Amino acid sequence: MSDLTENEVLDRLKSSLKEAGQAAVTLSLLTRIGPAYTKLREHLLLVEGCCRQIAAMRDDARWYPLGMLMAEAHKRSGNWLRGFKFQGKRIYINGQSRNQNFTLLAQNLAFMLVGVEKLQHDKTGVRGPILPDVGTEHRAVGAPVPVSLPDHLKVSAGGVILPSETRH
Repeated sequence: MSDLTENEVLDRLKSSLKEAGQAAVTLSLLTRIGPAYTKLREHLLLVEGCCRQIAAMRDDARWYPLGMLMAEAHKRSGNWLRGFKFQGKRIYINGQSRNQNFTLLAQNLAFMLVGVEKLQHDKTGVRGPILPDVGTEHRAVGAPVPVSLPDHLKVSAGGVILPSETRH
């Protein structure tokens, strides 16, 4: 276990969100790979790790989706700079104008900072660990499952699937 305290991890999380937001603003103006992109990658990775660590410290699974969003933002921001492959050709985003993707990323990081504050201080209303939701739909073993068959198959009276008899 780490010697870090919960407050130190949360402080690192918040400051990395701010730094990543500033780097995203810089990249929205100057779309090129360089120090701003390195800073963005570094801080997104720190936020992802902090979310994982605080979730373990608090036994609270609500922090994991935030970290997963940071990993997705990291992946997408690289594509915005490197371009996309489409039918074998690489397509680049116009570097002459402001990159709206990074502008929106900076706004989302600011919203996430507010969400982190709320998640940190709000009451959970739950005793013990907070586990992820696992869906309410449950099918009992052996329960029938509705199946739609193609036109060339039919179900016999006994429930056996047989080819339909069509005469030409």
